[in-house]
Amino acid sequence: MPGKLSIVDRLRRALRARIAALRVAEAVPGVPAAEIEKSVEQLKDAQWALSESEARYRNLLEAQQDLIFRRDRAGKLTFVNAAFTRQIGTTAAEAVGHAFEPRIVTGTMPEPLLASATEPPHLHSRQRFELEIETTAGPRWFDFDEHIVPAAADRPPEAQCVARDVTDLRRQGQALEQARDQAEAANRAKSRFLAAMSHEIRTPMNGILGMTSLIKDTVLSPEQQTYVSAIDRSGRTLLALIDEILDFSKIEAGKLALDEAAFAVDDCVQAVIELLSPKAREKGIDLAWAIDPNVPQLGLGDEVRLRQIIMNLVGNAVKFTERGGVLVTVAADRRSSRRDPRRATDDFCILISVADSGIGISRSAMQALFKEFEQGDEAARRQHGGTGLGLAISRRLARAMGGDIIAKSVAGQGSEFIAVVHLKRAGAHSPRLRPVFDAHQVLLAMPDGFERDALHLTLTGAYIPVVECPLAEATPIVDAAARHESPFTAIVVDGRAPIEEASALLAHARETAAAIPGARPVSGHVLIDTGDHDSYAPFEKAGFSRYLVRPVRPKTFLQQLDNPDREEAASAESRAAPRPPSSMTASPKRTLHVLLVEDNEVNALLAKRMLEKAGCRVSHVVNGKAALDVLLRRVRDTMGPPPPTFDIVLMDVHMPVMDGLTAMRIIRERAAQMSVTVPPVVALTANAFAEDRERCLEAGMSDYLAKPFDKAELDAILTRWCSEDRSGPRAA
Repeated sequence: MPGKLSIVDRLRRALRARIAALRVAEAVPGVPAAEIEKSVEQLKDAQWALSESEARYRNLLEAQQDLIFRRDRAGKLTFVNAAFTRQIGTTAAEAVGHAFEPRIVTGTMPEPLLASATEPPHLHSRQRFELEIETTAGPRWFDFDEHIVPAAADRPPEAQCVARDVTDLRRQGQALEQARDQAEAANRAKSRFLAAMSHEIRTPMNGILGMTSLIKDTVLSPEQQTYVSAIDRSGRTLLALIDEILDFSKIEAGKLALDEAAFAVDDCVQAVIELLSPKAREKGIDLAWAIDPNVPQLGLGDEVRLRQIIMNLVGNAVKFTERGGVLVTVAADRRSSRRDPRRATDDFCILISVADSGIGISRSAMQALFKEFEQGDEAARRQHGGTGLGLAISRRLARAMGGDIIAKSVAGQGSEFIAVVHLKRAGAHSPRLRPVFDAHQVLLAMPDGFERDALHLTLTGAYIPVVECPLAEATPIVDAAARHESPFTAIVVDGRAPIEEASALLAHARETAAAIPGARPVSGHVLIDTGDHDSYAPFEKAGFSRYLVRPVRPKTFLQQLDNPDREEAASAESRAAPRPPSSMTASPKRTLHVLLVEDNEVNALLAKRMLEKAGCRVSHVVNGKAALDVLLRRVRDTMGPPPPTFDIVLMDVHMPVMDGLTAMRIIRERAAQMSVTVPPVVALTANAFAEDRERCLEAGMSDYLAKPFDKAELDAILTRWCSEDRSGPRAA
């Protein structure tokens, strides 16, 4: 804009000079008058065009909504547009030739670019600033953009400023900031609400589930047992939903922290399979799994979160499958493995595939599959229940582990979900199994299905030749293998198969193998249901030497093949009836005196009954101040009867008068001052977050027991802190 004005001025001067020269030329002999006249007309046309361009340009400036004005070195205005005069409340005649300083409401006017009269201004000098100034419309915010404009050779430079009204933009920005602050405040309030609700819901849930477990220990009629079991299942389902919502809230708030510890990958998967297998048996579907022997035995990572991913995927597969079954496979992805140069360990990638023959997912439903609170369709939600958070949580967990979850499905034809996660290898990589299977060849004489597929994958992963077929078609296959002098070394049948056919097949396989010099003995393996050991007895009489309990552990199956002469029934039997962890097997032999600090009457009654059933003597107080008085009574009251001696204290965290954390800090401080030994103090709390555990330990608690807890968890705490071989101090 400023360049255009200076060019117009220069062209005007050039035209005037040219016209004057032509008029002089008229008096020169030899110059045709017509040519001179023509040149004059051309110059007048050019002058008219420039005038029209100047008028158009001025109209453009006047139409601008931004304030446009120029100042010379002295700060006097040399040009203002119509927007300037409207906003400032003046006229161009009044403004031009006078200094201009806006009436500032907020902000500070910077030094003008042309303030220095001695130094020549730099043509690229520029400055931007915002001010709130008084205008005819009241105080308004303007964004000022000031820069030096070039001038003609005989004119001094000027500073041009364009001021844009940004009042509405600033208000919008402030509104957005307020909305953001409100959203963050709402998010914090939601987190506090969920934490509070976690406690408030878990507290009565502890009473419901705990009392249900106590009722189960009483004499009940079959009808009553059915009702009590229904209460227990419903309560645990509600608790699982609460945990899902809390997990999602934590992930959404960016507070997810992954632990890193060594764990066995196959044990992690097996724990989920065994936990969900009763539900699969109840629905009459198969649940089987296999693991690639190339997957490292130990990994460094968050076992709890990985188990949560697998639990969600397998649980969904079982939930939405009514016939057929679910196959879980674990494989190593060597292409995605990588070495971290900053660490001495290698990363490795595993693929956990969960395939089912369930209802499948439509193409439209796949679009919202991993969205929060979504399920395949509303009918599925009504039929199968759930929050719709499982897959969203699982994908976020997988991505936090450097991977993702991929879904493939066709409506009516089942689904497959593949979880990709990265773990670190714990120590040197060692083979999962010793390569001693070269002489093996296994026949899976079983119905086609997911269990047979899983066993087939287990064998091929260990490089063991395997053939699979229905039992009725197995005899010709045994004969064909014998003709090629490659007899089968193991026969696997389903325990639900006719005993006569299975017995005849095993006998025939052994007979054909015995006719081949150097052939190995043929072992017989039967696949049976958990707890259904009676079904194995007829097979054992028919010559079968081993049984495998559903769901089959790949490691157990391969160990049976590796050690054909070793009896595996004992280990299988132990799987059929799992024992509690070693920390709970040895309950305290002496009578323990427990101080129970709990304000909720139902939970206090529940804990008291559980402790009494464990052979404990219980003293009960209702708040932290009362607990402090009881524990430190010996020092204050030396003349009275001797205070009680406690082996352990179970203290609720949220209580009136004085909460558990405050009481714990005071007890530790005063006990140190008085040289009093405090017994182990275990926090009882319905808060489910990991930071709640940290808060309890920082306050001086010895351990943490989350509500709702069951008898096994309570027994584990008593054994851990009160067993006779424990050397830790107890109150005198």
